[in-house]
Amino acid sequence: MCHPADPTSHPHAHSHNHVAHDARSSRRDFLRTMSSALAGASLLELAYHRAAWARAAAPASDDALFTIQKVTGGIYFAHAHPQAMINCNAAIFVRSKDVVVVDAHSKPSAAASLIRHIEREVTPKPVRYVINTHFHWDHTLGNQAYRAAGQPVDFIASNTTKQLMSELSIARLKASIDGIPAQVDKLRDRAARSSNPAEKAFCDEQIRQMQAYAVELRDFHLELPTITFDTSYLLPDPAFDLHVEFHGHSHTAGDVFVFCPQARAIATGDAIHGFLPNFGDGYPRPWPSTIDSVAHADFRFQMGGHGPYQTDRTVMTCQRNYIEELTSRVADGKTAGLSLAEMQQRITVASLRSLQSNGYQDFLIRTRDESEPHFGPVAPLQDGVNANIRDVLANLDHV
Repeated sequence: MCHPADPTSHPHAHSHNHVAHDARSSRRDFLRTMSSALAGASLLELAYHRAAWARAAAPASDDALFTIQKVTGGIYFAHAHPQAMINCNAAIFVRSKDVVVVDAHSKPSAAASLIRHIEREVTPKPVRYVINTHFHWDHTLGNQAYRAAGQPVDFIASNTTKQLMSELSIARLKASIDGIPAQVDKLRDRAARSSNPAEKAFCDEQIRQMQAYAVELRDFHLELPTITFDTSYLLPDPAFDLHVEFHGHSHTAGDVFVFCPQARAIATGDAIHGFLPNFGDGYPRPWPSTIDSVAHADFRFQMGGHGPYQTDRTVMTCQRNYIEELTSRVADGKTAGLSLAEMQQRITVASLRSLQSNGYQDFLIRTRDESEPHFGPVAPLQDGVNANIRDVLANLDHV
C-alpha cells in the first residue's frame, strides 16, 4: 500500500508506517547523529553545513560531470561523465512546485554540480526530495550537498537501505580513501614509464581527481534517509505521481525503483542499468525475478544508474537473461566441484548466449568505453565476466 507524502511536514515528522524501526540501532547511535537536519540545529551545526556547501559549490571543472538530457515532459536524465571515482547517473523529475532527484553520486561536490545544472538548464524550482535507490557510495555520498544547500529536503529509501548505509557507509568510505595512495603510486609509475605526453596527462588527471576526492571526503558527514518504507511509498503531485517501490532482492538487499505512470518512465538505479551487473552485494538467484516484477509496469523510458537511458526493454531483458544464465552456469559448476579458476576458464564471453543475443556484448563494450576513464587499450569484457563469476559464486546462497 502506498502512503502519500506531506511535502509541508518536518523532515522527521513521519508516521510509524514510514520510519524504519530503531530496535537494532543502539549500536549505531554515533552514525545516526551525523544525519541531523538543519531544523533545530545548533549554530555550530549550521556553520558546519554552510561551510560544507561552500566547499561543495565552489566553481571547479566539476561542471563537466554531467550531461543533462530531456527524456520526456518534466523528466530529465543526468548522464554521468567518466571520473576516477565514479559517479552515478541521476533521474530528475520536475513537479508542479519542486524537483525530485533520484540518486546522489559519489561526493557532495558532484551533487552540488548537479544542483547548478538543474538551476541553469532545467528549472529554478528547489529540490524537495532525493531518492537513494540503494546504499552504495556512488549513489548516496552526495546527500550532504542537498542538505547543505539550505532548502527543505527529505531523503527517501527503503528501510533496508537506511540500515545498510548506517552499518557500512563510513567503513567502506574509509577503505576507499585508504586505498587511494596505492592507486596513485601505480599511476605515477605508469606515467614515469610512458613516453606519451597524452598518457602522462591522463595519469596526472586521474591522480588529481583521486587526491581531490580524498581531501573532500576526509571530514565526510553522512546524511541518512529521513523517509523510509518496506514495500512502497507514493509521492503524489498535480504534475504526475511517483511510485517508489521495492520489488525484491537484486543488486543489493534494498534496491528501489521510481515509476512515473503518467510519463511511462522509470528510474532503476543499479538493479537495471547499462553496465555489466555488479554482484558484490548482490542476490544472483532472485535478481531475475525482481526484474520480471518491475517489467509488469507500463514504462517506455528506463533510466539506469550507469550507462545511457533506454527507450525500450532490450537492454533490461538482456541483463535479466545474463544474470539468470551466469547464475545457472556457476551453480552447475559448484555442484560439479569446479574451482573458481576452472569456472572462469569454462564460462567465457563467447559461451554465454545471453551476451551474444540482441547485441548485448557490443552494447556493454561500447558503454563501458564511453563511461570509464581510460587511455589506450582497455581490459577485455572477459575480465568483467570473471569478476561476476567470482561474486556470483560468493553470493550464490543469498536469498
